[in-house]
Amino acid sequence: MAIYSINNYEKLKDIYLHDSELQNILVNYSKKEIEINLITATNQDTNTREIKLYFNEVRNLHVPMLEPWGSGFYINSIDLEVEDEYIKTTITLNSGDEIRCVSETIETDYSY
Repeated sequence: MAIYSINNYEKLKDIYLHDSELQNILVNYSKKEIEINLITATNQDTNTREIKLYFNEVRNLHVPMLEPWGSGFYINSIDLEVEDEYIKTTITLNSGDEIRCVSETIETDYSY
């Protein structure tokens, strides 16, 4: 399990998630935790695999389902930045929806 904070969040960019399929988003409101489950895309070097992203001490979550570009649930891009000592994660889907989560840390079960 890898843990990312504002000190090392940029290392999350090393995980290739483009075209990964968004399976679900689980919210534990009382614990301020979000779990996002993905299935990675297949490429010439790797097979598909399940990846979980755990967002801890969440202070904001925005999940639109407007699909301005058409239907879809695949990751187009993930952007990370620091906002008021928290990590702001923006996941843009191929539908055009932007899922935004602001959290203290992010954990992943992904290993290289």
